[in-house]
Amino acid sequence: MRLAPVLLVLACGPALAQIGYAGGGPAGPSLRWTLGVQKVQPSLSVRAEGSRDGRATLADSEADLGLGREGSPLGAFLEYQGEGQAFQVAYDSARYAGDRVLPRPILLDGVGYLAGTPLQSTAKVQVLEGMWTYKLVRRSDAWVGFDLGAQLLRADLTALAAGSAQAQKARPSWFVPQLGLTGWSSGADGLLESRVYARYFTYKGASLLRYGVDARAYFYPGFGLRAFYEDTRIRIPSGSLRQDLDLHADRRLAGLGLVVRF
Repeated sequence: MRLAPVLLVLACGPALAQIGYAGGGPAGPSLRWTLGVQKVQPSLSVRAEGSRDGRATLADSEADLGLGREGSPLGAFLEYQGEGQAFQVAYDSARYAGDRVLPRPILLDGVGYLAGTPLQSTAKVQVLEGMWTYKLVRRSDAWVGFDLGAQLLRADLTALAAGSAQAQKARPSWFVPQLGLTGWSSGADGLLESRVYARYFTYKGASLLRYGVDARAYFYPGFGLRAFYEDTRIRIPSGSLRQDLDLHADRRLAGLGLVVRF
């Protein structure tokens, strides 16, 4: 992946910048707000078997539907960094499309399709996030914080079989709480930043694991470049949330963006 060398250089920058540097932290006025926009390369894999609200599903988004990323969507975030606390709101969306002759019989939200059926499918996944961080350990050039937040996920799914005049549509949504830790460091008078984070939540056997790395290099105190990678894994075993549905979902995000501090 071409992003990997950029991410590695930016992530290692703050640590390397501390070698031989005796400064006491970022120079100039304190810039607490950051606004960012980014171009994202997402991937999504979902496997579902069982029923929800009385409607059966048996499908794999990759093996059955052939869903793949369509375009390079944009995302945005706004964050605030205080002395002892921080918060962030973020939004991103991604589109996926597939055109596949079904290799086996499948079920989508109660509707069955036979093996050999040409099926066109699309999906739009939107994610809205809010995250609050309490900084447990603080230094001028680094901190470690406890994260508390949630994500609201919504998917718009459409499937159209060959010869059918009407497409099938579904709009499932999920509210996902999250707990975790974030570590942040900076160097070169605050012109380099990196952070790593891990978040986890479990309830009645269902679980979410999410982790990532975020690195930023500022050409001026208020304007810079951001590179990031994130991996999310959702596991909902059958019966865990009062639904007879076994769901495995893996979502990865990688991207580059611009950031402005003010």
